[in-house]
Amino acid sequence: MTAIRRYWRLSLLLAVITAAIFTFIVHDNSEAKQKIKPVPHKSMYQVTLFQENSFPVHEKMKQGIIAALESKGFTEKKNIHLEIINGQGNLMQMETQAKKIVHEKPDLIISVSTEATKAVVKETEVIPVVGVGAFQMKSEPAFEDKYNLTGIGDMPLILNQVRMASKIFPVKSLGIIFNPEDEEAVTQLNMLREVGEKKGIRLFEIAFDKNTEIESQVKKFKGNVDAVYIPADEKIQTSFEKIVSILRSYKIPSIGENAEMVKKGALLSISAEYYRMGFSGGRIVLELLKGEKKPFEIPITKQMDSDWIVNMSVAKELGIVLPNDIWQKARKLYLYDGQNARP
Repeated sequence: MTAIRRYWRLSLLLAVITAAIFTFIVHDNSEAKQKIKPVPHKSMYQVTLFQENSFPVHEKMKQGIIAALESKGFTEKKNIHLEIINGQGNLMQMETQAKKIVHEKPDLIISVSTEATKAVVKETEVIPVVGVGAFQMKSEPAFEDKYNLTGIGDMPLILNQVRMASKIFPVKSLGIIFNPEDEEAVTQLNMLREVGEKKGIRLFEIAFDKNTEIESQVKKFKGNVDAVYIPADEKIQTSFEKIVSILRSYKIPSIGENAEMVKKGALLSISAEYYRMGFSGGRIVLELLKGEKKPFEIPITKQMDSDWIVNMSVAKELGIVLPNDIWQKARKLYLYDGQNARP
């Protein structure tokens, strides 16, 4: 047999195998999708809103979802029963709650945040789920091939946040304090490593240890960084205000993952506006309640209109003057002298 014939036989074999695999995948996907039914028309819809905890960002998303439903006439006891369940940040408790929610077979489940969404889609592949504010909904393995899932995801705007900080003060060395047990925080660390490599910024990393005195950990940043990035994971949040207070005493500005962290003492952030994110998620719920589409027919999206936010009280304390372009673009939080937040 000539080399050319061997080549063509091998090519043909590979083509047949590829076609067989493709046919199997398409057939498998088709069966999974057929199990999912559109939400049936009802005079009273049963919907469960499952949120991870009571963090301000999650509460704002919940408020936005409810406002979106009410904007189209869906009100409690009239045509919708919205059961709200809070996981209180306890993963084991959320797993148990997710099993109970699915067992009760609501018409639709709204999950607020990453862990709540993971817990729900683990338990059902047929009940429509709208995830709101979940992290990496398009790439997270836990969400792969979940055709009953759609929604609006959340993604920290780390590159834009570093760019914003660099316009205000030089950033040659950037610190990060993160919870190594939190998947999202580790993902953000890796994203920050990529940003640092692209921008020529040295990264100074501290893995937060809840059993070690906070000040001794934060003190390591002194003299080593121009600023510190702080992810919004739960363990860090319990000590957040103390961390940023210590950083300010060292005259080190902090970059928070979201707007709520700026309110609590970080200097700046570029962040999704979580009420708007919730409202957008609520509009996806409304689309499903029409009964004309299945979740996999509605693309997972993300919020595009992020906010630039600066805490002017912290800027004043650190002696930082905003460049004109930041001044014009940012939402400035005046948290001193009795002034309210304003655009």
